[in-house]
Parts: sequence; C-alpha cells; structure tokens
Amino acid sequence: MHIAPGCGEEDFALSKVHDLPVLVPIDDMAKYRAGYGWLEGKDARDVAAEIAADLETRGLLQRSERHTHRYPECWRCHEELVFRVADEWFISMAELRPKMIEAARKVRWVPEHAGRRMENWLQNMADWNISRKRYWGLPLPFYTCANEHFFVVGSEAELRKLAKSGLDELTELHRPWIDKVVVGCPRCGADAVRVKEVGDCWLDAGVVPFSTLGWQTDRAYWEKWFPADYVVEMVEQVRLWFYSLLFFAVALRDEPPYRVVQTFEPMLDETGGEFHKTGENVVLLEEVMEKVGADAIRWTVSRQRADEVMLFSLKALDEIKRRLLVLWNTYSFFVTYAELNGFDPAAAQVPVMERPLMDRWLLSVLHRLVRDARNGLEEWDVRTLTLRVESFVEDLSQWYVRRSRPRFWGTRDTRSTLAAQQTLYEALTTLTRLIAPAMPFFSDALYQRLVRRVVPGSAASVHHTSYPEANVSLIDDQLERRMDAARRVVTLGHSARQTANVKTRMPLPRLVAVFDRTDHDRELLAGQEDLAAVVRDELNVRSFEVREDAEGLVREIVKPDLKVLGPKLGKELPRVRAALAEGRYERRDGTYVVEGRTLDASEVLVSHEGTAGHAVGRDAGLVVALDTRVTPELEVEGLARELVRRVNEMRKEADLAISDRIALRYGGAIARAIEAHGDLVASETLATTLTRGLAGRGYQWKGELNGVAAEIEVERA
Repeated sequence: MHIAPGCGEEDFALSKVHDLPVLVPIDDMAKYRAGYGWLEGKDARDVAAEIAADLETRGLLQRSERHTHRYPECWRCHEELVFRVADEWFISMAELRPKMIEAARKVRWVPEHAGRRMENWLQNMADWNISRKRYWGLPLPFYTCANEHFFVVGSEAELRKLAKSGLDELTELHRPWIDKVVVGCPRCGADAVRVKEVGDCWLDAGVVPFSTLGWQTDRAYWEKWFPADYVVEMVEQVRLWFYSLLFFAVALRDEPPYRVVQTFEPMLDETGGEFHKTGENVVLLEEVMEKVGADAIRWTVSRQRADEVMLFSLKALDEIKRRLLVLWNTYSFFVTYAELNGFDPAAAQVPVMERPLMDRWLLSVLHRLVRDARNGLEEWDVRTLTLRVESFVEDLSQWYVRRSRPRFWGTRDTRSTLAAQQTLYEALTTLTRLIAPAMPFFSDALYQRLVRRVVPGSAASVHHTSYPEANVSLIDDQLERRMDAARRVVTLGHSARQTANVKTRMPLPRLVAVFDRTDHDRELLAGQEDLAAVVRDELNVRSFEVREDAEGLVREIVKPDLKVLGPKLGKELPRVRAALAEGRYERRDGTYVVEGRTLDASEVLVSHEGTAGHAVGRDAGLVVALDTRVTPELEVEGLARELVRRVNEMRKEADLAISDRIALRYGGAIARAIEAHGDLVASETLATTLTRGLAGRGYQWKGELNGVAAEIEVERA
C-alpha cells in the first residue's frame, strides 16, 4: 500500500497513528520541489503516466491501469486541486470545549434541533485552524523577533507603540502595508516581523461584538448591547458564524454572546437543485425584485417553515404579489369612498356594541389576529403572523367589504356608513403596523397614505409607531363561531345555485339548512336574525330557516360499492341494489339494513339530490336545500338586478366617476322591472332620475337582459 502523508488527508492521519515521516514534495503551485530528481518543477497533476513509465523502466512496475479518481476542484474556476500538508496556526479547543457546550445550552435555539446541531458540532470539533495562506484577510498579529521571541500585538495602539519603521506607509491594517511595519520585541528590542498568514474570516466575524462595540475602550457601552437578543442566519452558520461568536464570548466572558438564535434551511431552485452563479439556474435578486417587489420576497421567506428547505418559484412569488394586491385594492376601495364622504379619522367613534354585526365580527377577528401574531412573535415565530394575516385579508376583502359595500356609498344610514368606515379604517391601520416587520416598504406606503397624510402629529413612519396590542374585550368567540357557521351555509348555498345554474342576481324563495345531529355548528344559527339576514342577502333568497330534518327537500341516494359488495354478495347484489335504489332500507347506528343484510357505511356510496324544485349543497355535517322555483314577482326583481349590473357597466364604459350621479332613461319591455323596483335601481346606480323614453344623447346601450328587450341611456346628472 502506497502511503503519502504529505499528500492526502487520510494518509496524514495515518502517519500520526504510526509516527510516519511527513514529506511534502510539492510547493504552493503543485510543482515538485528540488530534491525529487527528474520530477523537479513538474506539475503534480500531469505526471502520472511519466511516473508509471519510470517505474517500468526500472523494473519496479507490477501493473499499470486507469482508475476513475475523484478530485476536489476550485469552486470558482473548477481547476483540479491536490492535497498538500502545510504548517498552520491552531487554537486548542480542549479547555474551551466543555465551557462552550455549557454556554450553548443556555441559548434558546429556534428550531430546537439547531441547538442539538451546535452541541454535536462542539463535541466533535477538532482544534480550530485559524490561519489561511492568502493575500487578503485579517492579518494575524503574531510576531517573532530575530532572537526567536514570540509575541502577540493586541491592538493598533500597541502596534504603533512598538513600531520601528513602516508606519508612514500603513494606510490600513491589511497586507501589504502591515507587512512593511517592523516592530521591536517587547523582551529584547530586536526587530520582529509579522507571520505571513492571514486569519480565518470567521475570526473576523466572531470578534465583531467585541471589536465594534467598544470592549476595550468603553466597557459600560459594550455591556449595554451585549449579549445580542436575537441572531438569525442559515443553519449552516451553526458551525461557522454562530460557532465563532460563541468561541470569543466564552473565551473572553465565559457566557453566550446571544440569547436567541434562529436558523433556517437553504433556498433551492424549483427542482431542488442548488443555485450556481455560473449555472443555468442562476436567479438574480435584483431582477426578481423588479418583477415582484422586495416585500413579496420577504413575505415569501417569512411564511416558510424554518426547518424546511425552501424551493424558489416565481409562480409562488406571483401568488404573494396577488395577495398583496388584494390588500392594496381593499385600501383603494376605502380611500375612494372615505374621500367621497369626507371621512374624518378624528370623528367621535360609534360605540362598538352599537355597530352592525359585520363590524363587530371584523373587529373580533382583527384583535384575535393581533393577539395571535404578538404571541407568535414573542416565540420568534413570524410564520404565524404571515399565515394569519393572509387569512384575515381574504376575510376582509371577500367577506366583510363585499357584504358591507353598500354601507360605504353614503346613500343610506349615515351612522352605519360612519361605523363601517371606522371599522375598516381600524382594520387597515392596524394591519399596516402588524405587517411592518415582514413588509417594511409596503406597510409604510400604506401608513403614509392612511395616517401620515390625514392625522396631524402622527409619527413620520409606521416603523416609529408601537406594535399593535389586542383589545381582548372585542374578541367574541361565539360571534366568530356563528359567522363561520353562516359562511358555511353560504358556501353550500352558492354551490346549490351553481348546480341549478341560477345566477345570484335572480332572487329565490327560500333556503333551508339542516345540520347533522352531531355537527358542531348545529345550534349556532338558531334564533340569530342578524346572521339570517346576512345569509339571505348574500344568497339573494327571500327566507332562510334552520330545520331538524330535510324531509321533502332532499333525497338520499344510496348505491352499493361494487368493488366491495360484488365479491361479498355475489348473486344477491342485484336484489340489494334494487332495494337501495327504491329506498327500501333502514339507517341504523351508521349502518344500512337492506334485504336482511347489514351494510357498513364504507360499503355503500351515498349522495344527495334535491327533490323537485330544489337544488342541494352538502358537506360532512350540513345539507342545504335551495328552492329554485321562480315566481313572476321574483323574475321581475331579478330583471331589475340585471339592469343594475348593466347600468353600472355602462358607467365604467362612459368613464364616469364613482361619485357621479346620473340621469337614467330607458325603453322596451325592461320598463316593468324599473316600475316595480325603481328605488333599488336608483340607489344601486346613483340615478337621480328614472325616465321612460330616450333622448338620443348620453351613453347608450341596446340589447336583451334575461331575454327581455331593453334600451338604456345614462348621462351625468
């Protein structure tokens, strides 16, 4: 076996065990040194064939063959590297290791496995190689004089005090300038020069809490900032930066340099591959920020689990951008009508308990969000903040604003309008402060428009304000549960409308909800007229009721699962199938008794359909039945609502401002809808007059609405 202790890591380790001599035949450039005969000056990577030929010539070659050999390579230029033993400077860790382990155990590690990783590293680490044979870096302050006295220079001031020459060229404490400084030995006065090596970059990084905070010059100031409350970096830094920080703090103070350390996993490309600057998968941060904004990237990273690898995806960033636009559009909606109605944030507040149900619900959800976000951040969990905010923004936009939109128009109850404005304003201004740590730019843009421009004496930036605190008295668990139940009914109601292919603008007579006896929402909507009104308005139905059963509304359809019951029943299957289809079965304790057989729920396929004139929506514990029969009166109202939609589209097409009042003129069979529901049409379109007959001016449209001929003119009033 060939052993070369000076040219291989395992070989070198083996030489320590067996006390073998260590020969280093190559220099810094991988060239053979003098003393190695015909090899002198040759590159070690190019001489394999020549060495084999030389051995053969001397009769020393047993056999020569090629083997695939893995070599390291330079990460910059990918040139092949070779191993070479060199003398370096080390710090012995034997004395410090147990102290560092003890100090690391006092730190809170997030996630916890990062702490276990640090302890494992400390238990298995070797002595710290602190020197590098490079041109640039932290100069090691090690000196040896002509009389071989070794000493360490502890500061720039000490260097200048000991210097004999070279200070006039010392422009900075780096090579080559510092190498020109000759100092006098503190023991004998002989000339001394610095060793040529520079320090490991992690020496520089680890000493920062001491070198930059005045450890040597202002200890009181230093103690104000040490240790750090919080440090965050990629998990790889456990054995690098976090380790070097810990080393210096334990060596100098015998205590950890940080109270909380949070780590995260690396970001990879969409396929799970590492990013490479020279590879095809390179993604430049500047280009991505131009596409989606810096805050979308921050938010994406913040919502990631810290213990999971993140796969970079522009598609995912676009989705975050879409969610931000939902919040921006909600802000835009508020500002549009706040300016239109002259909203004053300083106006006397409508007492919360006097506000409509939707306002009280939103404030409850808002302050629950604030409470949960604060609790999460106290535990160094920003992911809870991001996910809860995303859910809240969807609720805010898709439920509260959509359900409350007419209240912002200012054409109805002015007190209700003020309550809606104050509620939405509180939600938006609270959100701007809540998201500020994760979206500093977007949050401040909102703050400047919502607060700074309109509230005298307000802070210059959202980042100068205090973080929101929850008003727990506004959190109403029961109200939120009831609203969730109502929204559940609404979701199934919309599903039933889609099944029946009936647009929401067409009013329908009735919606009936039936909860299973064991369903957790069963009693929540009983006697809740406010919530019933929300359901009726959202689904555009005349009445809503909760019943004990769905008899006469819904028909249960039970079919055998042929894959399961085919082999089990054999020839009896047709008879059982027919009985199930005809409804000749009994439900008993979750089973189905049919034709003398007891079938488990997993052996049958159950579905539901509405009886004649009904459409059904169902989930695991709730079924809703929508009466789809349209009376002549409902048909006319549906036509009026369709007219409202068309007129509002005409307003946009005519470039009318949101606040513009209009004169509406009409002709055709559509007249009966306006005559029956003129107030609805006028209030929903901001029409000051409804006139039968056209004038031949303004923005015009002619066509059919729900199959009814119509001619319409709109003109700014």
